[in-house]
Formats: sequence, structure tokens, C-alpha cells
Amino acid sequence: MKGEPKTYSMSDLSYYGEKAQQQNEKQQKQYVVRRNSTQSTSKQNVSVVLEDNASESNELPKGFILYASLIALALSLFLAALDIMIVSTIIEEVAKQFGSYSEIGWLFTGYSLPNALLALIWGRIATPIGFKETMLFAIVIFEIGSLISALANSMSMLIGGRVIAGVGGCGIQSLSFVIGSTLVEESQRGILIAVLSCSFAIASVVGPFLGGVFTSSVTWRWCFYVNLPIGGLAFFLFLFFYNPGLSTFQETMDNIRKFPSQFIEIVRNVAYHLLKIKGFSKLNGWRKLFMELIFMYDIIEFVFCSAGFTCILLAFTFGGNRYAWNSASIIILFIIGIVLVVLAGIYDFLVFPKFNIVKATPHYQPLMSWTNIKKPGIFTVNIALFLTCAGYISQFTYIVQYFQLIYNDSAWRAAVHLVACIISTVVTAILCGVITDKTRQIKPIIVISSIFGVVGAGILTLLNNNANNSAHIGLLILPGVAFGGLAQSSMLASQIQLDKKSPTFRSDFVSITTFNTFCKNLGQALGGVISNTVFSAAAIKKLTKANIQLPDGTTVDNLVIYRQTNFDGSHSKLGNIISESLTDVFYMALGFYALSLIFAVFASNKKVTASLR
Repeated sequence: MKGEPKTYSMSDLSYYGEKAQQQNEKQQKQYVVRRNSTQSTSKQNVSVVLEDNASESNELPKGFILYASLIALALSLFLAALDIMIVSTIIEEVAKQFGSYSEIGWLFTGYSLPNALLALIWGRIATPIGFKETMLFAIVIFEIGSLISALANSMSMLIGGRVIAGVGGCGIQSLSFVIGSTLVEESQRGILIAVLSCSFAIASVVGPFLGGVFTSSVTWRWCFYVNLPIGGLAFFLFLFFYNPGLSTFQETMDNIRKFPSQFIEIVRNVAYHLLKIKGFSKLNGWRKLFMELIFMYDIIEFVFCSAGFTCILLAFTFGGNRYAWNSASIIILFIIGIVLVVLAGIYDFLVFPKFNIVKATPHYQPLMSWTNIKKPGIFTVNIALFLTCAGYISQFTYIVQYFQLIYNDSAWRAAVHLVACIISTVVTAILCGVITDKTRQIKPIIVISSIFGVVGAGILTLLNNNANNSAHIGLLILPGVAFGGLAQSSMLASQIQLDKKSPTFRSDFVSITTFNTFCKNLGQALGGVISNTVFSAAAIKKLTKANIQLPDGTTVDNLVIYRQTNFDGSHSKLGNIISESLTDVFYMALGFYALSLIFAVFASNKKVTASLR
């Protein structure tokens, strides 16, 4: 009907929307912009309607182009995931070299925290610049961070490099799933997400193994040097084969031949945005920049949220190590952190939507829209994912520590034991994608995966220094099943809750997809630090209770160093203390999984839309 916006799938609006951003003048001839005006400015919206002569753009990529694009995305995601898992086997060596085991959790958190906090804003950056250019920029940032980590001469420099890599890795993870979800129809997204998730799982196998080999045979620094050639390959694959609007092999080959002119165009695009920033030197320019930061990028919520979670993680890091838990410093960090996170939520959910300029400008949206997040089908599955990831990263990290600290295994031998966990993750992710494609059901997968998570976490508490080889393998399978099933299904379950008729559907889709990544990465960041805190506090308490004095003081740093240089068997007093401390970590993970199951039960029953094929 006249005056009503036509409904399009996310594939149409996002995949080909990027081409529109890159060719504004040409697209103006193919689009008709209709503005629906009402008496209230808050209900004004612009609907972009494709003309019939642009029906060619409705075709999604097929064959070689689709597979080449997916390979580029999968390799990029593999790169980002590899950097999370590869450090699990270098903990002891790095702690020994820099003498800072109490800060070792920040090898994970330094990467995972910016990975989480920036997940929501990368989509906003990509919207005006273009998803392809932003993805390439994220890969470059990641490579710089990896190089800094490889050259680190102190724990602070290493953590700094991890933070920079986390900024780039966040863009890679967030944009990979957004771009990937727009390449196929909704009914096929389950398989696509499963394929991309498998690259994460494969990195989980390769990462610890490579890390173990490098640490044992060469140096732990190669765990970061290896990112440079892989990142270069991912960069050029994505540069050549992801081209919105080109759906045939011949078009892509012709486009590759134009690489020099393409490169010049990218440089011009970057220069254009730099000139825009330079133009802000004038008063009106600075005012416009301020308005864009406040409303387009929701910088106030971002600052509050980032500062809040950082304070909370610092409190967990230093509590019980440098400062007592009841010290003023730790209490203040907790209070400030919680207050800032609450203020971030209040601002985005209640204050931001009240501004008149937000009501009149549809593309001004908060990073966390309460309108979307409050939907049970979105809120419950993402909280379940957050809790599952917190439990999974705790288990994953300290399974490696179990074999290294109790049995004195080398880094690569400890990593081999993770294969059972990772294989179950890969198989489950693919199987769930196929089941979703055939049955269109999501909730049963979410609930069953969460049940497996609770059962698996409960069984894993039996992993102590009395466990046999069969237990070393069998106890690690169910946690992998839980993570593979929930990580794959939670994103799709969130996406299908959105209203395709909404004028903000495209921005909502990007926002919810990145919110899912935010929850996953935040869970990993918090889980990594909290598990380190639980292990450290438990070990120190048990050492004190047993009246065991270490040569250089009763600290976790000294415990690890002493254990490496004076290994006295898996059933010695120190072996028993370490085993009991690891069990405390596994019980903490069980608590996370139990809470995750509660939220999973309330997931939406909505099914995936049937294919139009």
C-alpha cells in the first residue's frame, strides 16, 4: 500500500545496503525515498524502497562467491578465536618469566574485556564506513596487538598488546557474524552460524596444541608471531572475495583485476573520513562531532559500561592478592564498578530514548536498546550464553592447569587433553545447525545443551589427582557439547525475535547480533578473572591452613614457581592442595551452568522462518 514500507529480509537490507553506502550517487537513481510523516515527530521514519528495475540486487551470492566469502569470514574468525585459546598453554612459562601469576588472568581478560565492551560499537562504526573496510581495519589492529604481545618485555606490555589485539579481535568476531548472517536466508542461518562457530572450535583445538608446541620447543612468543601470516591471508581473502553486490564468479574476477583502483578508492574513503574529522576544528564541526558521539555512538553508555566492568575486574584481580577483600581499595572498586554499570543501564534504557533528537532521528539508537533486550526470547538466551561462557572458559583454562600443575605435563601434552572437549564442541555445533535447518526448532537445542552443561560441570568436579586416564577424556566431553549447542543457537534465537516490518530492523539486527557477541565475550572475560581469583584464594587458604611455608612467601606466584622446580608427585601435600583448589574452580563453573539452565528454560518457542526456496 502507498505510505507503507515494504518488508525486506535482513539479507536484502544489509548485504546490498553496503553496496549502497559505497555507491551513493548511483544508488540514488535506483531507490525512491518515501517519508511517512505524522503529527508526532517521534513517529517520523524514512523507508527505502527498491524499484522494480533493481530486482537484480535481491539475489544472494551463490556458488563460488558464497563459499569464498564464507572462507574469508571463517579464517578471520579463526584468527580471533586462536588468540583466545592459544594462551591457555603459556600461562606457567609467562608467569615464571615475568613473576606475576596473580595477574595471569589478564592474559585472557586483557583480550576478552575489550572484545566484550567494544562489540556493541563496532557495528555502529561499520554502518557509515562500510562493513568491508571496517573488517579490514579490525584485522590490522589485531595484527598490531599481536606484534606488541610477541615483543613484550614485561607483563604490563604483554597485557597492553593483548588489549590492542582484543580491540581488533572484537571487530572481527562481531562483524563476522553480522556479515555472515546476511549472506543466506534465515532458514539457513543455523548452518552458517554453526560453520562459523566451528572455526572458533577448531581454533580451540589448534590453539592450545600450537601454544604447547611453541612454548615447549621454541618460545611462547611464537604464539603471537603466528598470527601475522594467518592475519595477512585472512586480510587478502576478505579484500578480494567479499564484495557486496557481486554475485557471480566472473564479476568477482573482474573486480580482483581492478585491485589497484580498488586500493586507491579505499585510501580515498579513509582520507575522506579523516578530512571530515579535520573539518570538526570549526565550532559547528565540533558540535556535530559531539552530537554524533553522544547519539550515533552512544559514547556515554560506552564510557560508563567500560569503566564499570574494568573496576569490577580489577577488584577481582587484586582482591586476596595485593589487598585484602575487606580493604577500602577493593570495596571502593566494587562499589564504583557496580554503580557505573547500573548507571549505564539506566541511561540506555530510560534516559537515551527520551531525547527529542532521538525520537526524531530513527538511526539514533542506544547501544543496548531496552525495547529489544526486554523481549524474553532475547534476554533469556543471551544471559544463558553469558553464564555458559563464564563457566566454560573457567573449565577450559583450569583443565590445562590441572595437567600442568598436578602431573607436571609440558604445555603441549596438557593441550592434547583438550581434544575431547573440542571435538564434542565442533560436532555439536554442526549437528545443531542441521537440526535447526530441518526442524526450524531452537528452544529444545538451547534447553538440552544447558542440561548437558549442568551434568557435565557436575561430573567435572570429580576430576582430581586420583582420576584415571578414562576420566581425563570422558569428563571433558559434556562441557564441549553444552558450549557448542548454546553458542550456535543463542544468536539465531535472538535474531528471529526482531520485527522485520520495523523501520529500524536493519540497525536492530546488527545491534542484537553484536549484543550476543558482547554477552559471550563478557562471560569469557569475567569467567577468566573470577576463576583465577577462586583458585588463588583457595590455594593460599589451604597452604596457610596446612602451615606450609614456601621459600619466598605464601603466594600463588611462588607456589607455581616452586611446583615447577620442585615437583614431588601428584599425591604430595602440594599436589593435594592444588587438586582441591582446582575442584573449587570447577564447582564455581557448576554454579554458572546451573544459573544458565534456569534462563534457558524460559527461552522463546518461536521457530525459524521456513525457506522460500
